[in-house]
Amino acid sequence: MIELELSDGRRAVIREGKGKDLFWAYQNANSPNEILKLLMVRLVEIDGKKITEDDLEELPLQDAILLTSKFSELLTPLSQKKLS
Repeated sequence: MIELELSDGRRAVIREGKGKDLFWAYQNANSPNEILKLLMVRLVEIDGKKITEDDLEELPLQDAILLTSKFSELLTPLSQKKLS
């Protein structure tokens, strides 16, 4: 789980997902580009509330980049993390 503060002071939490989250994203994505976004929708909460695609798309750019960057840390294989 990763916690971070957004530019407006709200608290975002990214929980570690499970295989079922990945398979849900695969099933619901209209294109490969949507998989990451759907995983974020499934695994990110802001101020304790689940977010929607619209919520994610309407975030200020700096918050969207921050969330995407931190979210990607969860996707990095453990073997790569040890090399850092």
